[in-house]
Amino acid sequence: MQKDNRPFYIRLLVERFYSFWTKKFIIPQLQSAGKGLDINKPWNIDIYGSKISLGNNVHIRTSKNTITQLCAWNRNDCDGEIYIGNNVLISPGVKILSSKKIVIESNVMIASNVYISDSDWHEVYDRISTPGLSSEVYISENAWLGEGSKIAKGVKIGKNSIIGMGSIVVSDVPDNSIFGGNPAKKIGEIDTNKPMRTREDLFLNKDYKNLMKFLIKEDLKDNSILKWLRTIFYRKKGD
Repeated sequence: MQKDNRPFYIRLLVERFYSFWTKKFIIPQLQSAGKGLDINKPWNIDIYGSKISLGNNVHIRTSKNTITQLCAWNRNDCDGEIYIGNNVLISPGVKILSSKKIVIESNVMIASNVYISDSDWHEVYDRISTPGLSSEVYISENAWLGEGSKIAKGVKIGKNSIIGMGSIVVSDVPDNSIFGGNPAKKIGEIDTNKPMRTREDLFLNKDYKNLMKFLIKEDLKDNSILKWLRTIFYRKKGD
């Protein structure tokens, strides 16, 4: 469908169900989770391992067609750990796989289908043995990882830096840099003289939830239960 045809109260009921599912089935699997955790369709997340920590206001978006995965591997003498800071956005299809340690600082934005791993997962000459060579990954504050990019073991991505769509990062990225390509190389810089808004700014307003509720209500104000049912069973062009 081209737009959300649900009545406002149906949308609220759905989001409350997301919240219930998150509290019942997701948070108990985590080492810790801050306030404001927001996951749509939380049953589309695959979580493995206990050492996974989320900060405040983490938003995770999922899709039924591509699983979002958080894996802190704890077998074969591994003790993987994932730490995700405040106000982080994780889009559908993201895979974060750790056998050692992955740190994602606050305000990081991760686009769809990004792959982050701190391990090779197999040895070169012993391909039964796992996890292979491992080295910590560090994604600094306010970094932005573009669609389909891949972050290899041992990489540190600097503050405010951007990784272009489809890039493969195998070496460190300095602060305030734009990298792209395979392997990723520097293609630009962030102008530090210009003011920058971050995801933290979304949550500085104490009325953030009420504001979002108001905007959704305005967006769906012309929807009715009959229209919504009609779009389910008899869709027309423009629905």
